[in-house]
Amino acid sequence: MITPDQNGRLVIGHVGHGKMNLLYHLHKDQLESLGYDSVYLETPVADVCKNIDWKNILQQPPSNLSRITFQELELLSRLTKNRTNEEIKLVYSIDKDMDTPYELLCQSYSVEYPKTHIEEFYHLIRPILKNTKAYYNRPRPNQLAKYLDIDIQIILTDTHNSASYPSGHTVYSKLVSLILKDKYNQIDQSKLDNIVNQTTKARMLQGVHYQSDCDASLIFSTSLFNQLKGIFNE
Repeated sequence: MITPDQNGRLVIGHVGHGKMNLLYHLHKDQLESLGYDSVYLETPVADVCKNIDWKNILQQPPSNLSRITFQELELLSRLTKNRTNEEIKLVYSIDKDMDTPYELLCQSYSVEYPKTHIEEFYHLIRPILKNTKAYYNRPRPNQLAKYLDIDIQIILTDTHNSASYPSGHTVYSKLVSLILKDKYNQIDQSKLDNIVNQTTKARMLQGVHYQSDCDASLIFSTSLFNQLKGIFNE
């Protein structure tokens, strides 16, 4: 059973473990070490970011053969098999353009969308995001699901060509929401949160992220925003 919680996120009910236990023993060694890529490359970060302890912002993602991961895969299977036309439109919209919902929100408050400021901030965060993804090297859901006989019907685009954890789209969306709330205190927090939740929903409906990827993204963006916002106010 799938139900929304008080924050609008999707929650799964009880999942049986018979199939997981069987496949665990069949593929245990291979699946425990499965990652997105076999090569770890670290991207240089800006000088102002060199003292950020980015390896300790997030906890390790759930292991490949954990009960949590299995439940997340089962949820993605159900979501991707039952997408509505509106949900498919949301997937493609968020996949390519995360700014428009925030631009429209700013218009409704008659304030300017600070696109340049957002780009400058994300330019600092993006190398740290790339390093974090490579460091944890979590496989994409479909990479793992095929070994566990779980069918995830992903929508293929060119925006999921890196490790899964955390979700880059959700990192960006949460960063924008934080910047806008900091700059324009009059904007309703619930409206900002709704856009972030829609981003998370779209990435899961696309079948390219676990819920724990998106949850981690909120922590990641909030931590880096709080550590770096001061440099833009100097």
